[in-house]
Amino acid sequence: MMGGSQSVPMPGKIKITYFDMNGGRAQPMRLALAMGDIEFEDERFKFDQWNDFVDKAPFASFPTMEVDGYIFCQTPAMLRYCGKLANLYPADAIMAMKCDMMVDSCCEFYDLIGPTVREKDEGKKMEMRALLNSEKLPKLLGNIEKLLNRDSFDYVCGDKPTIGDIFIYCQNNWLSSGMLDGIDKDITSKYPRFVAIAKKVHEHPGVKKWNEKTGHKGVF
Repeated sequence: MMGGSQSVPMPGKIKITYFDMNGGRAQPMRLALAMGDIEFEDERFKFDQWNDFVDKAPFASFPTMEVDGYIFCQTPAMLRYCGKLANLYPADAIMAMKCDMMVDSCCEFYDLIGPTVREKDEGKKMEMRALLNSEKLPKLLGNIEKLLNRDSFDYVCGDKPTIGDIFIYCQNNWLSSGMLDGIDKDITSKYPRFVAIAKKVHEHPGVKKWNEKTGHKGVF
């Protein structure tokens, strides 16, 4: 069982600011709020509009989340807040640690893939991607699968989804989308618990409604 959720006062206004894309670091936050049927402003900008937005970002990076006029940063912290608002974050301390463990594990995909996205030399990029595809990503996916297999839950923390499950869904979409040259589109197929959770989140009514609204089909 997830162990309940903390009662958090609902703010007057939430605004998430990020690039105009159905993915990336803001997507788990968007989906958490959508799953909780919580209204928010989804502010998006093009890459060439960076200079118009960056001065308002505390760490000069995105996403940011503005809550009643106060601007926050750091994806895991903002995602936990969204999870608490949407009843997608456990109140039980052990279950919360399991949830955080999965969120932090999924953040490692950014650490691994990010340098290859920023690499301008195409030859070097593909060398880096080859190592990711053959060694680094399978190792991370395997470790996450081991974490999931330690329990017999339907989701990361029990019989209900949490932000940990949302993150699995988002990273599965990214890895399997085909947008990462040199990464096999079926790279997650060897990790059935990982994929099964992603499918469950994909079928959530709030996620389906959000995907339809934003034109995002996902990989299922």
